[in-house]
Amino acid sequence: MNSRVKIIAEIGVNHNGSMSIAKKLIRQLSKLDIDFIKFQIADPNSVYSKDAFKAEYQKLYDKEKNIIEMSRKLQLTKKQHLELSNYCKKHRKKYACTAFDLKNLKFLIKKIKIPFIKIPSGEILSYDILKFVSKQSKKIILSTGMASFEEIEKAIKILNSNKKKNVTILHCTSTYPAKENYINLNVIDTLRKKFNLPVGYSDHSISDDVLIGAIAKGAKIVEKHVTLSNSLKGPDHKSSITIAKFKKLVKKIRNFEIILGSYKKKISKEENKIKLMARKSIVAKKFIRAKKKITLQDICFKRPGTGISPINFRKVVGKISKRDIAKDRVIRKNFI
Repeated sequence: MNSRVKIIAEIGVNHNGSMSIAKKLIRQLSKLDIDFIKFQIADPNSVYSKDAFKAEYQKLYDKEKNIIEMSRKLQLTKKQHLELSNYCKKHRKKYACTAFDLKNLKFLIKKIKIPFIKIPSGEILSYDILKFVSKQSKKIILSTGMASFEEIEKAIKILNSNKKKNVTILHCTSTYPAKENYINLNVIDTLRKKFNLPVGYSDHSISDDVLIGAIAKGAKIVEKHVTLSNSLKGPDHKSSITIAKFKKLVKKIRNFEIILGSYKKKISKEENKIKLMARKSIVAKKFIRAKKKITLQDICFKRPGTGISPINFRKVVGKISKRDIAKDRVIRKNFI
């Protein structure tokens, strides 16, 4: 079988700074066949300078507050994240989290012991984070939205500067929501060939088809932003999928894995039964008397496939028939 695809449910900041919403999301997601429930953590003063500005999609959410105030409003405290990690454990799911500054990344590694380090697309050239991660022994997931191949190569070089790391590259289109004509899933193949690393996909589209396509392309990890409702006020809700829709998508993914099956070509018992009916055998084109030398003109190829395969006609042509063979009957091995 193919290895099981890791599914990350990305809550991000879709809790809107509310623990009750965060826990409700965890409870609902815990019922799904997923692997990780992921959040985001940031110290706005460490992430944004006084010259920082909002993306267009963020302006639609909050026109009044500046980006630092907006981010602060959406943050949970370290203590709350620790509580959420335990809450995930209680509901038998693995907590994961992306940090956008070094201090919070150290907290996640030391205090919560996150299962992997997720480097978001915006931090792919953040030297301080990359250098710190290069000294860690955890698995690394590197998101590559907005990044050129040269930039990805630079990031991987820094990550491997101490010792070669266990890195999975996530192909990503950093628009919210991502339009289908910008997604370019074929880049998954290019990334795999260019960097010789496992590749996954982080999805910001509102389509179900994209993750299925990514998995068909060989994505080992897929990530999807989730929300309780697309009508909630927040920067990421419009580009996220509701839990109800995500539940259906997860089922599609797990079923698609069954469809993908094995890399080995196997013929099932059911196929073998069909094979007997659907393939052809060597058949007497006309009456063949006993002790006659069978010629090519004496035979034809017809169903069923219970006799000698047409591909082996030379095993019949030139042989002597042991018995009379009626026209339109399958020629058996014991007939010649």
